[in-house]
Amino acid sequence: MSATAVMHATPQPGVDPAAFKAAMRRLAAGVTVVTSRHDSTVNGMTATAVCSVSAEPPLVLVVLNQSSASHGVVSRGGAFALNFLSETQSELATYFAGRDGKTFDAVPHRLGATGCPLIESCAARLDCVLESRHDEGTHTIFVGRVLHAETGDGSPLIYVDSAFHGLKPI
Repeated sequence: MSATAVMHATPQPGVDPAAFKAAMRRLAAGVTVVTSRHDSTVNGMTATAVCSVSAEPPLVLVVLNQSSASHGVVSRGGAFALNFLSETQSELATYFAGRDGKTFDAVPHRLGATGCPLIESCAARLDCVLESRHDEGTHTIFVGRVLHAETGDGSPLIYVDSAFHGLKPI
């Protein structure tokens, strides 16, 4: 069997969704606002399902629910930006975690090369063009090629156990 083949075992009873969610709440993750643009539509949403894929070429992934407005804007616009929030930006995390229809009127930002908003004072920002997409269950894994990367001075905002935290060295 090749290294890329997937073995499918005999189907087993599924895990209880509440138990799965409780376990996943124990996984600490950086907090990111994913921004996107298509024509005049500009969108932002808070996400923790973000990961580096490759350094050469520079690739990242973000996982978005197919029912979200962000999914449609990224799909149609072919680009997204990842704004890694600093520990002083929990209000932005909460703001963009709400339902769709958020504006950037009161959010300090500039537009990246892709036209996606890059939020000021973040720990880091990545401006990406869509490289590929993979539908899995109710979500899509979007892989983006990083066109521009920059870091800020702040420490990252962390989310674990349904709460925001700062990051302190041990």
